[in-house]
Amino acid sequence: MTDPNQAVGFDVEGARAVAKAFGLQLQIKNTGFDALIPDLAAGRCDIVWTALFISQTRLQVADAVPYMATGHVVMVPKGNPKNIKSLDDLCGKKVSIQTGGVVEQRVKAQSKTCTDAGKAEIQIAGYPKVADEFQQIVVGRVDAVWETDTAVSDWMIKYPDKYEVGYAAPKTDSYGIYFQKNKPDLQTALSAALKALKADGTLSTLAKKYQMDPVVLDVIK
Repeated sequence: MTDPNQAVGFDVEGARAVAKAFGLQLQIKNTGFDALIPDLAAGRCDIVWTALFISQTRLQVADAVPYMATGHVVMVPKGNPKNIKSLDDLCGKKVSIQTGGVVEQRVKAQSKTCTDAGKAEIQIAGYPKVADEFQQIVVGRVDAVWETDTAVSDWMIKYPDKYEVGYAAPKTDSYGIYFQKNKPDLQTALSAALKALKADGTLSTLAKKYQMDPVVLDVIK
């Protein structure tokens, strides 16, 4: 397993910045996607900061503060050989996703939209790990990857000139830092730390480092 302390990305660096503001040492854990909120609820971690959408389902068992506006992206090979420029263009195509989240719900809904319109369903290839999901386009098993914009951005930074965005959804969702219910002091502290790191430019610098427009940080109030 990859050493979690070697992890990189906006979320990791943002979490380290918040921990530093708290005067705390950050301990990063590798956790499967499906176990993130259960581990939090069971007290096996203090916060979950890993590009999780704020959803009503998750808010039933945990609280969250928003830190970034986000949207889904459909990534395709460079040159967009299948001419995928909208969600409707995915009808009949092979698409890899990470299972267990909002993307899975939306790709299934889009597949139903395809069949309701008399088109072929989306051939969905689901994987529990993001790395496995992206590997499918590397080996040519899928036509596209449907993922969060930040995950696609990280991937395209690692592999420039090999992939491009075929379709980008509006950034109408928000990522949240999740923590256990009934911890108002932690909520206040996290919100204050995010505001301070946004105000002093720390988070904007990180966003630019990972090729994101700092405007996505405007959800921090």
